Amino acid sequence: MEALGHLYRFRWIALGVFGLFFLVIFAGSSVRVLEAGMGCPDWPTCYGQLIPPVRESQLPPDYRQRFAVAGRLAEPFDPLKTWAEYINRLISVLAGIAVLIMTAYAWIFLRSYPRILLYTTAIPVLLVIQSLIGWRVVATYLAEHMVTLHMLFSVGLTAAALLAWAQTFQLKARFPEGELRGYYFLGWAALGLLFVQVLFGASLRAIITQKGVDIGLDSLIYYIHRSFSWVVLGVWGYYHWRLFKEPIRHPFARRWAMLTTGALLVQVLIGAYMSYISFAELAQVLHLWFALFALNAGFMSLYFFKYSIYGGTHQLVPQLST
Repeated sequence: MEALGHLYRFRWIALGVFGLFFLVIFAGSSVRVLEAGMGCPDWPTCYGQLIPPVRESQLPPDYRQRFAVAGRLAEPFDPLKTWAEYINRLISVLAGIAVLIMTAYAWIFLRSYPRILLYTTAIPVLLVIQSLIGWRVVATYLAEHMVTLHMLFSVGLTAAALLAWAQTFQLKARFPEGELRGYYFLGWAALGLLFVQVLFGASLRAIITQKGVDIGLDSLIYYIHRSFSWVVLGVWGYYHWRLFKEPIRHPFARRWAMLTTGALLVQVLIGAYMSYISFAELAQVLHLWFALFALNAGFMSLYFFKYSIYGGTHQLVPQLST
């Protein structure tokens, strides 16, 4: 029973880490939309200080030269941008502390669960790589390819946290056969299309950053991105529908499929709002946030589709291992 208690607690810790990672994504997206990535021109400090200033008068007169990046002067001080970037870094530190707690808990109390240790140990390694990418983002003065890599790498972090969480359930791996096999691959195709859609969105964002909203919303990549969203929603919707028609119960696969479909629908609606009503900052952040959440939720639906209890049983998947 003590082992079960540790598994239950670890389950909540892993979910907490996942939530913090998505809070980091929200903060990071806000930084990008506000164009505040250079709000702190140095790393890991901000203007050479642990706590950044609130007024330009608190900085040395030559601060733009002193904190020049990639041969370019630092941007004029803007307290909103500086503190947006600083808060993003603070949330990232908080997430890092949570990762350390989760890793220590797994190695102290759950050493008999090798898959939990595998995914849990991978997270701090990925987090270090993500931090180095973040440093390169600043060092390259927000090079678009580095910003996109930083964003996409966050998906790997959130997926690893969910995989660690999933190992606290009793799962049975049986590869889908017959028609189920086709639906399984269809789900992966939909997830791949969603990943391509996110890349289209990142390319569109780069155009908007460089040339402005009007030119961006009149570019070819915008029309491709807008139309492709319906392809992604249609393919995933068909997988979702076939999953729910199957007589074999896949409770967790269905629940995560519902979350994915809901996130995709909200993302499409927000995209329409930005296209026809207002290209508001909050809408941009939520549009990206729901896309990345859909990637994670879709992945978990397919994971539980494969690692589940098959046959005529009505037993729910989330039964703790003993």
